[in-house]
Amino acid sequence: MNQPRPLVDPTIALRLLRGQFVAALVLAAAGLVISPGAALSIAIGAGIAVVGSAYFALQAFRHAGATSAKHIVHSFYKGEAGKFVLTATLFAVVFATVRSVQGGWLLTGFILEQLVAWALLLRPARPKQ
Repeated sequence: MNQPRPLVDPTIALRLLRGQFVAALVLAAAGLVISPGAALSIAIGAGIAVVGSAYFALQAFRHAGATSAKHIVHSFYKGEAGKFVLTATLFAVVFATVRSVQGGWLLTGFILEQLVAWALLLRPARPKQ
């Protein structure tokens, strides 16, 4: 007897998180060309985006069994709401505690990291071999 096939495949989320992590490192390194302060701010902004995506992935893919469609939908909603709250909280904490943060570069790092996530999602999946 075969195992039930999962309704949701977490490998896409893992590929996305791996790509976002690499992009965050590249963005921070590119920020060093501007200044160390810009690099730090870009890295923090990109890190906020990665942490939010990781939280969403953890929540969304908790119930991946074929018989739990209702739980999957609920987990996606819970993950997205939690990601929003976590992201807003992290921005507030950074602005309140990191005196040397440069707001423009922080938001640039966050936005570029979000664009990377969307680009990775739009990229066609490799066929399984």
